[in-house]
Amino acid sequence: MKEGNMSQKRKIVVIGSNSFSGSDFIDLLLNDKRNEVVGISRSPEKSALFLPYKRRQGTNFEFYQMDLNKDMSQIIKLLYSFEPAYVVNFAAQSEVAPSWEHPEQWFQTNVVALAKLTNALKDRNYLKRYVHISSPEVYGTCEGSV
Repeated sequence: MKEGNMSQKRKIVVIGSNSFSGSDFIDLLLNDKRNEVVGISRSPEKSALFLPYKRRQGTNFEFYQMDLNKDMSQIIKLLYSFEPAYVVNFAAQSEVAPSWEHPEQWFQTNVVALAKLTNALKDRNYLKRYVHISSPEVYGTCEGSV
């Protein structure tokens, strides 16, 4: 995430901020004081034991509890208002076994909501990069060595 002016603030949104990987990524981003980070997750923030960025004092971080399936218009409004240069999406339903019981829920979150989000962002001039992070679990369970 290099930019020309080293003192310029970088606005970054992390969706799925309460996930293990998302929260660790935010903690890494907050090492650089130039980064202004917004985290979005459907679940409320957990304790600092599970969210390493919460152990920091006076950070450039704001959290919003929003669900991609229920609060998409508010998420889009927040993104349009904040105008991030980067959006990193860790949000997804990834457990394979439950997806067999309720495939429509996985489809709604991982396909429909994602399509709405990316469609809303596709023509934003301020957005330099959208990064989608996926779990290896989407490939299912394997037997033997990989």
